[in-house]
Amino acid sequence: MYCALSPLYHINLRKKNWAYFIDKNDFLAYVQDQFMKNYEVLNSKGKKYTKSQLHSIIMRNHPYKDLLKSIADTYAIYPVLLEDILVYRKLDFKKFKKAIESKYRFVKVEQKNGIRIIDGLVNEMSHEVIMSNVIMNACIPLLPYIDNSDNLYYVNKRKCGLYELLSIFQESEPKNIDRAKGLGSLNALEIGVSTLDPNNRTLLRYTCEDINKEIEEMRRVNDNKFSLIKDIDISQYEF
Repeated sequence: MYCALSPLYHINLRKKNWAYFIDKNDFLAYVQDQFMKNYEVLNSKGKKYTKSQLHSIIMRNHPYKDLLKSIADTYAIYPVLLEDILVYRKLDFKKFKKAIESKYRFVKVEQKNGIRIIDGLVNEMSHEVIMSNVIMNACIPLLPYIDNSDNLYYVNKRKCGLYELLSIFQESEPKNIDRAKGLGSLNALEIGVSTLDPNNRTLLRYTCEDINKEIEEMRRVNDNKFSLIKDIDISQYEF
């Protein structure tokens, strides 16, 4: 049995010409092509990233931008400053102070009772960031992205970090994109072009072996449903 996959996203490129994407990866690959037409991305040593290298960076770190922005907004910190704090967090105080103050002209860094305090004007906003355990613990989900990625990029010769790179990439996303809500949101012509046309369609094959695997997975989840969510806060959900 074969299943014809309907598009998850569709973009109006021009009159009567649409691009369709069946999943997020497919869509991001398209955005990356548009991004690379307008931007050249170099690493800290001035070497240009290949298409596959840049694709790997984007896909591996795609959730990072929104996660950093959410935490930064919660604690009223400019996202780029928060990223720099986390990047330099392992430096001793003198090196940390020099790194932050050299980048942010109107900021002073102090240390009181072992806690670092960043105070001053950043991005035209007054900041007082106290690197307490509360903030640092909230930032733990960000650390794998920061520690496993380059911290410096050159985008069209502009120096930036991972957050700004992903922000520029996101700005390359088409503004006229629509999220499809299944075949019911498409008319007959759109279904024909995106889902049924042999030149465009993507087919997913199902076999008896696949059916058996799905049944076994359903049984596994049902038998272990409480252990699977034991570390997840489900108080905000309704069942």
